[in-house]
Amino acid sequence: MATAGYERLRSAVLSGSAGGWRLGHGVLSARGMVAWMRTIGEAAPAARPTAVTPRPAADADQVVAVLAQMVLPLAA
Repeated sequence: MATAGYERLRSAVLSGSAGGWRLGHGVLSARGMVAWMRTIGEAAPAARPTAVTPRPAADADQVVAVLAQMVLPLAA
């Protein structure tokens, strides 16, 4: 874990990416490698959002009809 995290940080810093702070660049720069390793060991992995399948509203047909009535006069 530490090796992969360090390589991601290293890649972000060398590419000039602004995302290095998310990977602990500030900790590594200010406090050193030992503090950085402790910090990433304490950090919990980010929760990945679950995929949500959107469902059409019960009145979706009516909404589409109203929007069409609003737009069609402008198109003519």
